[in-house]
Amino acid sequence: MEQHELRQWEARCTQEEAPHCQARCPLHIDVRSFCQKVAAGKINEAWAILYKSMPVPYITAHLCDGVCMESCLRKELGGSINMPELERHCAQHATKTPLLRPLPSKNKRVLILGGGLTALAAAWELAKKGITPTIASTDAYAEISSNLPQETLEKHTQAFEKLGVQFSTEQAPKDLESACDDWDTILVASPELTDRYACTVTDLQILQTQISSVFAVPSPWNASTIERVALGRTLAFSAERSIQNVSLIAGRENEGPFLSRLQTDVSMVSSLPLLPAGAEGYNEATAMLEAGRCMQCECMQCVNNCVFLAEFKSYPKIYARQIYNNAAIVMGTRHANKMINSCMLCGLCEEICPEDFAVQDLCLSARQEMVSASTMPPSAHEFALRDMAFANTAGMLAKNAPSASASTYAFFPGCQLPAVSPHLVESTYNYLRTVMEEPVGLFIHCCGAPAHWSGQQELSQTTTNQISSQWEAMGKPQIIAGCPTCATMFAELMPHIPTRSLWEVLEETGLPPTARSLQQPYVLHDPCSTRHDEPMRTHVRSIANTLHMNITEPHLSEVLTECCGYGGLLDSANPALSKKASQHRADVLSQCSDIEQDVLTYCAMCRDMLARTGKRTVHLLDILFPACNSALSCCNADPATVPVTGFSDRRENRIRLKEQLLTTIWNEASPERQEDLPPVSYTADATAHMEERRILQSDIRKVVQYVESTGRGLFNTKTERFVASFRPVSVTYWIEYTKDTNGYCIHNAWSHRMQIIPPK
Repeated sequence: MEQHELRQWEARCTQEEAPHCQARCPLHIDVRSFCQKVAAGKINEAWAILYKSMPVPYITAHLCDGVCMESCLRKELGGSINMPELERHCAQHATKTPLLRPLPSKNKRVLILGGGLTALAAAWELAKKGITPTIASTDAYAEISSNLPQETLEKHTQAFEKLGVQFSTEQAPKDLESACDDWDTILVASPELTDRYACTVTDLQILQTQISSVFAVPSPWNASTIERVALGRTLAFSAERSIQNVSLIAGRENEGPFLSRLQTDVSMVSSLPLLPAGAEGYNEATAMLEAGRCMQCECMQCVNNCVFLAEFKSYPKIYARQIYNNAAIVMGTRHANKMINSCMLCGLCEEICPEDFAVQDLCLSARQEMVSASTMPPSAHEFALRDMAFANTAGMLAKNAPSASASTYAFFPGCQLPAVSPHLVESTYNYLRTVMEEPVGLFIHCCGAPAHWSGQQELSQTTTNQISSQWEAMGKPQIIAGCPTCATMFAELMPHIPTRSLWEVLEETGLPPTARSLQQPYVLHDPCSTRHDEPMRTHVRSIANTLHMNITEPHLSEVLTECCGYGGLLDSANPALSKKASQHRADVLSQCSDIEQDVLTYCAMCRDMLARTGKRTVHLLDILFPACNSALSCCNADPATVPVTGFSDRRENRIRLKEQLLTTIWNEASPERQEDLPPVSYTADATAHMEERRILQSDIRKVVQYVESTGRGLFNTKTERFVASFRPVSVTYWIEYTKDTNGYCIHNAWSHRMQIIPPK
């Protein structure tokens, strides 16, 4: 990522934009922090926020007319936050005031003509910067003295003395141009004086006049109290820049009120009525309650709806910077690796974000760059890529219909349905052969999603090339995709191959007579890969309606559906977060109704991931083809009780399915699998550890084979078990085992990437 690209990404995230109240306030008071402090009873800290942002703070806090209330998002939800009363409450009840620390004197003098709020505010700001102001007015406080307690005026008189502000009641100069010889700049702080001196404000943003060192308020004007204070600050800023001989306009675009891009979702916010202040204003308790009505406006819509974004405690703009910095590291630890590889690439963030910030695009491009630069951690996606390689070799099957030299259609179930529910592949294919008028082939292969998701562009291209070549060899059939992710991959990476979803075909040809008609209610989970596939979602709902199924739509559904925790290879790169994502989705689905409902989905991995959480989940094909299989005792068994398939069993299922299909459909005898090893069994603990650590039984058998051929096994006298290791690939596998006449019993297994070199 180039730096200009980073800037573009950062600009799309609005989380750091000011809330609308702060943007509307001419002084840009940090309303969120202020209300947060008041709501917590921290009056002194709340007052410190005002004191930092307000010129002449005691006066301003007492006289503020609350223009920010016009932009408060609470306005239509009980009434805007009563900022003027809260500010007055703080000014009256704060017991500690921050110290005034003006900058060292710059030995520069500014004449301020006129009194009132604008003149006092300008003098306050200049004095803090080390510039000595002199207010020329017969009575600088005349405009406001009748509206303020005497105590407040005295506090500011004392503060002005500490700051070195000068007051003069001498007659104002008759000619500004000649007066400029005696002052570094001159500020005209009232519209009456602007008219008297015939000042022409040539730039309303910086209030500069036709005389370069003279700045004046415009005439005529119709400014609110707080706007008059803000004009004083603007005059002071312009005077300071003029004295420093720097740009008068640079970086001042948002000095006054501006429109904020911050987007805050208030659709779920309850209305809370404004708390009346009463004649004496708020007391501590009522001030806390009123300040507590502040919604603490922020965007965070993507973070609040994404387990991944929430996990890393920040928001997209920060993630973009972290990804950019991660790529810039030549030597050292890349702290953003885990974050980059934990995105599910589902695209929910882009749908929710008002600015279409696509975190999935950012993370995928980062993965691709890391792979290209050889900085991708090998452990991040290796298991998933090994599984893909197995599916595309030992588990691959591409056959035209029996006795057909070419196929008009080809059922493409993907790689996961054959792994977790092989009987559904067989049942679906057999049904398609009976209802389709033209030859239907079978093409079992991985679509290449793991390679694509992991950023392996070269491997992804190799996989799509393999699919294309095999598709051509089968006669260029129309693909019937049984997996939503496969349908997406074909559309994105292989658009030259005509593809339809299985659900469209089944709706067109009619449902199998074996389909169950279940009256119980289901909550429907759309796979995240169907986010932009409205036709597929529609066909599934139509099938459910044909079956008279009672379907509930969750809060986040269809275009806004959530990932099950498998997408983007999250389950491989960050298993703990994957479990959290699955549980979150299961919880969301459970909250859709007052009664517990089973989940209906149409993706093999969605079914698997949700079932792992204990949520009763059914694949739509289990309802259409309730055939007996090894997982169920009979055709009428509850499909939601199908156990989750382990990693080793997935591989075995693919092989057995391939053998079964070749034998029963194509009458081809599969080569017998022979293994010259004693039997290997596993304890329950060993099985659990292997599943958690993604160690396959085939990996264990390689260690056993090594032990059998070399006799290298270490005996632990304490546990009375053997320990052995073997490194068949880039991973070293260890087993703890016992051996007797019945073969090997594995008690534990683990792995690491260190290579152990035995002594010579």
